[in-house]
Amino acid sequence: MKLRTKVTTMNVLITAVIILISGLIVLKTVDNSNLYGMYQNLLNQSNFTEQYLSEFMKSKDNPGEILEKEKSSLEDILKTNMGCVVTIEGLSVNNPTELQKGALSGKRVYLINTTGSVRTFSLSLPIYSNEKIIGCVILENSLYQADMMKKNLLFTLLSIAFTALLILFILSYLFSYRLIKPLEQLTLVTKEFSKGKFNEIKAIRTGDEIEGLTDSFNKMGQDIKLIIEDLKEEQKKQKKFLDNVTHEIRTPLTNIIGYADLSNRTKESEHLEKYLSYITGESNRLLCMINDLLELSRLNTYEQAIIKNEVNLRNLIEQITNLMKDRARKYGFKIECVLEDLVVIADSEKLKQVIINLIDNAIKHSEGDEIIIRLWKADFIYISVSDNGIGISEVDIDNILEPFYRINKSKSRKLRGSGLGLSICQGIVAAHGGGIKIESRIEGGTTVTFSLQL
Repeated sequence: MKLRTKVTTMNVLITAVIILISGLIVLKTVDNSNLYGMYQNLLNQSNFTEQYLSEFMKSKDNPGEILEKEKSSLEDILKTNMGCVVTIEGLSVNNPTELQKGALSGKRVYLINTTGSVRTFSLSLPIYSNEKIIGCVILENSLYQADMMKKNLLFTLLSIAFTALLILFILSYLFSYRLIKPLEQLTLVTKEFSKGKFNEIKAIRTGDEIEGLTDSFNKMGQDIKLIIEDLKEEQKKQKKFLDNVTHEIRTPLTNIIGYADLSNRTKESEHLEKYLSYITGESNRLLCMINDLLELSRLNTYEQAIIKNEVNLRNLIEQITNLMKDRARKYGFKIECVLEDLVVIADSEKLKQVIINLIDNAIKHSEGDEIIIRLWKADFIYISVSDNGIGISEVDIDNILEPFYRINKSKSRKLRGSGLGLSICQGIVAAHGGGIKIESRIEGGTTVTFSLQL
């Protein structure tokens, strides 16, 4: 059964039950009111009857015999005066009814007779003379008008109920259509979602929870779409990374195999020594590349723990500068520092790895003669390494943080660079809650700045 049918049926059934119960209560209330009015009428008539018969019997010597003789005339008089059926019986009545028995025993008895086509309301009361019961009188009123009112009321209620249920059915169907239509749209959209089509649902303005649900579906669709796009982009990056790894590893392996083959075929010790040195160099380059790959993998998968302690950054940078001065001097560089005295909670060894890598890149690739290291604090703690070299183009800046990306591939291989250093630095800085920014212009030098959380 469809939800629309369920909603309509439920509304009609609930309303029908309410109307039925309300109708029964109204009918019962009206009938009780009519019966109570009849009771009050009979009560007044009984008082008049009792007073009249008492006055009539007061001066009589044999009231019982007179009652038997005059009962027909008395019945006519009372019936004329009160407008109801009056029956008088003496003590000699045969097979007395419940009304007669109760009255002859000194009680007033009320009875509603429902055996006939028309109900009647009867009241019986004793007839006294000199404080003795000499008979009884029964007053009987027809409930025809009350029953007709009850039937008319029942017909009216049924007509109202039928009309109300018909109107309710139409309104419920229209309302349920308005209610269910957006849900049907959402159902169609979920089917499209299952097929990978994340089209936005047309605006549904109902002003209730369904509108909110529609907005949530739209947001979910957009989020899923973005996630899928990110996954596709990540898949492309992974494929590119795998291709680069394959290519970069294949090059030294090819060299190693080639020189090994040459060393097997040569008999001259001078050539053999040269080939073995090439094999050793390529093997070391391959080992460094694999170590860098493992380092990058650990950083990306959070397997390598970052052990944070209190680090005096000024002291750390000064230690690194002293360590790198000889290498910088060898290539014609001088290193200057502009440092604030700052302390941070970080992994000192990892930060040392980042700063050394940035200084080493400046020495290898900038072709300048000066390196400036700065340390300052703003909203974050910032460390920058600047050179006055040849600079980097905008295209290269956009890609330089990607694994295996090199600006000058032939020169990088000659210097035994794997193209993974900046990617590893980025992973370390990200693990500290910071980021890396590279600013450069051709023949204007390069500045690499990374941030650390305060």
